[in-house]
Amino acid sequence: MNCSRWIRVLGRGTAWAFVILMIMGGSSAGVGEKTPGTCLGASSGRQAEGGGDLPRGSDQTYRAHCVPEAAIVLDGRADEPAWTEAAVETGFAFSWKAAPAPATEFRALADETHIYFTFRVRDDDIVAMERLRDEEDGVFEDRIEMYFGRDEQMKDYYCLEVDSRGRVFDYRASYPRRFDSKWNCAGLEARSAALPQGYEVEGRIPIETFSALGFPVLRPGVRIRCGLYRAEFSHDRSGRPVEQQANIHTMGRQPVGPPPIEDWLSWVDPKTKEPDFHVPSSMGWLEIVN
Repeated sequence: MNCSRWIRVLGRGTAWAFVILMIMGGSSAGVGEKTPGTCLGASSGRQAEGGGDLPRGSDQTYRAHCVPEAAIVLDGRADEPAWTEAAVETGFAFSWKAAPAPATEFRALADETHIYFTFRVRDDDIVAMERLRDEEDGVFEDRIEMYFGRDEQMKDYYCLEVDSRGRVFDYRASYPRRFDSKWNCAGLEARSAALPQGYEVEGRIPIETFSALGFPVLRPGVRIRCGLYRAEFSHDRSGRPVEQQANIHTMGRQPVGPPPIEDWLSWVDPKTKEPDFHVPSSMGWLEIVN
């Protein structure tokens, strides 16, 4: 139906209002209205909390040196000579808590076949389950986390979480908070080692795994979106009655026994009101350099 006929049918004022709405992209949905079916009540599409465009990732960059034939043996202790070539990142902080953060060190290297990573964590109260019902129980533990994104909006990104015992929870995700826990990172290996006051995690991912997922070939001069995080949990020894409450971090699961006290450290400040790593603003860059 053409515009002149709309005017005859609806009346001049109503019709022109309709046309203006169409031009502006109006629809029957309200501004900022949540999309039905979004996971765990997260906001939809590219709207940030409170409206507006979704913030982009940070320009913070970790530069992973390419060390040919790195000869790294995974045992949870990053003590091979090649690790001395790696930059040490210590800029992990509480983004939602005004308190000094316990020390966290991250390092990464690359060679012809793999990306290697290690976290060294100061932790005086490690939360670790003796037995996991499945790998998703890792959400109740102390752990380190790495996310790799193929785009600025986190339409498709990949998450690796490793606990203090080297157990892996890996999953694929899409913003906002849509998770596929059945996905596994092909070729990922991780080990851990206990420290006098914490733990260390060491791992590697085949470069061909990134290529198979649609990332550019990881060689010197290439960078990809990457997030580095730490779940810093502690035991609740207050003696208060246990209250099991669902939250966005446990994916609807309930722990066996008292839930831990949750705190969160991030390399990049996501600048969200509530703790949430699963937002584009939490990501920096991982760049491969000579």
